[in-house]
Amino acid sequence: LHIGGATARALARRLPGAVSAPVYGAMTLDSSDDSLGEIIQRIQAHVLTRRIRLQEFFRDSDRLRCGRCTEAFFARGLTNAGLKLTEAEVDQLIEHYTDHSARAMPPATVNYSRLCVDVDEVFHDDDKQEMLRTTQMSPSPSSTVMSTFIPNSVVDEEQLISVLHRVATLCRVRGITVKATYNEVDRSMNPSLSMQNPRRSGKVSKDVFIKKWPFRKEMTPEEIDLICERFTTKTGDFHYMALHNEVAENMPDAEQPFPTSPLFLRPDDTVWSHTEVHAVDRIKAKVAEKRVRVKEFFQDFDPLRKGFCSPSQAKTVLTLTNLAKEIDKAAFEQLLHTYMRDDGYFSYKEFCRDVDSAFTTPGLEKLPLITTEMPDEQTTSPARRSTMRLSPKQESKISRIEDRLRTFIVQRRAEMKPMFQDFDRTHRGYVSRTQFARIMISMGFDLDEKAIGLLCASYCDNGNHNDFNWKRFLRAVDPPAADVEAAMLEMTSPFVPFKPRPYFDSRGKVLKKVMSAPML
Repeated sequence: LHIGGATARALARRLPGAVSAPVYGAMTLDSSDDSLGEIIQRIQAHVLTRRIRLQEFFRDSDRLRCGRCTEAFFARGLTNAGLKLTEAEVDQLIEHYTDHSARAMPPATVNYSRLCVDVDEVFHDDDKQEMLRTTQMSPSPSSTVMSTFIPNSVVDEEQLISVLHRVATLCRVRGITVKATYNEVDRSMNPSLSMQNPRRSGKVSKDVFIKKWPFRKEMTPEEIDLICERFTTKTGDFHYMALHNEVAENMPDAEQPFPTSPLFLRPDDTVWSHTEVHAVDRIKAKVAEKRVRVKEFFQDFDPLRKGFCSPSQAKTVLTLTNLAKEIDKAAFEQLLHTYMRDDGYFSYKEFCRDVDSAFTTPGLEKLPLITTEMPDEQTTSPARRSTMRLSPKQESKISRIEDRLRTFIVQRRAEMKPMFQDFDRTHRGYVSRTQFARIMISMGFDLDEKAIGLLCASYCDNGNHNDFNWKRFLRAVDPPAADVEAAMLEMTSPFVPFKPRPYFDSRGKVLKKVMSAPML
């Protein structure tokens, strides 16, 4: 009667008088057992390359989560993990990790949790990981694939290293990879009697290796035989993937140059008008444009209504009201310096009084006869426009160019507004500098690059050199006639119905017939 190793051990534990195996209390590996350590090392290399946890393959057989399972489930878990172990190696692991304590109830006596702890130590030990990568794992480019082939040792190691360096140099200079040279043979779908290895196994016959070797003219037959001796398997085949990996180690991986486009800003000496405007005036113009009530935002930080807050709270209010983008850091420091008290607090009461003066009049209830005016375009101009500061010489040149354009428009009766409207699809009143130059060329104006640059310097009023204000430009070079302007004013003004003159004056006297006649 033939009894397997696992069954024989189970019967031996149940037979009376049987000698039990030694108890492994700590379940640690015995350093003297080289074969067991080699098995554990192979398992560690397997789980490290695939980034898996052995514990996941044993949980289904451990419903109570006690960390133990039967011998059959233990062997099945190792097989499900993808480990290729012999029956003797599995029996050796079962014998070592069998728990003989009183709490281990048969048949679940194999402590798989201790095996998982011993195997998972590789994830916390960098030295062991490096050792596995150099001995049992293939290097780049397939660094996550375990290689069961170990290159053979040769007599002349120095000559072998020299040959591998020559192969690496030739591959780098000529742009040849060993793997791509033999992929056609290894992955071919055509049936052939000469293919005795599985597809994609990384192995070819020795004759195919010599036939496909790309450096036969550069190397002697002895050197090729030395390479064959190094990478020949036990079955007589040539492992070209192992050669590819060793060549990849010796071949330097130089960084490939890639095109760059660093940003180099040209020095701009242009002086803009918004830099000369005080920060309070800019905020005042923006508040008048958007009708923002700033005081309520400050009062959220001042429950006692004392009229001051901290500088950080003032910056928060400007951010919430979308006014912080109108001023830079220097302008904000200037604003703090203007309204900062001696104790370091920001007096928002005075700040709101100055800002609200653009559309309110303090003490209006005490002045019933005063006439207030609504904010116009001049009030909001500091927030909307930022023009360049030009010298008198530049202004005179711009004036002469505008006179030439006016004369050309009057003589040719050119209509420029439709051209600008075609480019201004969003009706912002701005076109780019390139579009303005195209319009000038299309209209037949003889303007060189300097003239276009001067006109852009005058009418680019958005704080940059690209946005050209074509509406303001047309008002300067093609102003409407007086009757046309009056008609446009009547069309845009509110409707005033007909009203006859009264028959009595302010004192109650009857007016004469001529004076009281209706206007015809």
